[in-house]
Amino acid sequence: MRKILLPLIVIALMCTSCQSKQSENKKDATETEVATQTSQNEEAEADDRVMPDFTMNDMNGKPVSALSFVKSNKITIIDFWASWCGPCRAEMPQVVELYNSYKDKGLGILGVSLDQDEQSWKTAVKSMNMSWQQVSDLQGWDNAAATMFGVQSIPFTMVLDSQGHLLQAGLRGQQLASFVASQLD
Repeated sequence: MRKILLPLIVIALMCTSCQSKQSENKKDATETEVATQTSQNEEAEADDRVMPDFTMNDMNGKPVSALSFVKSNKITIIDFWASWCGPCRAEMPQVVELYNSYKDKGLGILGVSLDQDEQSWKTAVKSMNMSWQQVSDLQGWDNAAATMFGVQSIPFTMVLDSQGHLLQAGLRGQQLASFVASQLD
């Protein structure tokens, strides 16, 4: 029985997020990630610093300033994801529903793709009906924004107010939806 359960538990843990090659090689990557995200969640509300700006090209090759985009919404989710990430794709229908429910109330989403293949990125955006702003530098795990914010696994979200202050980080699924509702309802 143990021989069957252990591999199933390992597979289940691996399927909850896509981790960078760096964190895959770390002995305690999962524990470190959980501790980091818990710490980020606890400290997020007390964080008065404005998010550092970054600029990346959108799907048409036009540069987009993240901070300018954030300032155009009441709250903004910066969503780090990739077309090849199974957990990202599995979560996307909920994010689409959340966006459609709150975009008229001031929710913006800035999708930051960790793809390297431009066509895969564009195809995924279209096929999953992701109608919000998308950017990428097509550098995979070396994405400049992901590196700047220390993103080690995806999907990963940051929720910011209109001034660029971090409100929450690492929320997914129902936690993300509940937080957005608490801010915009």
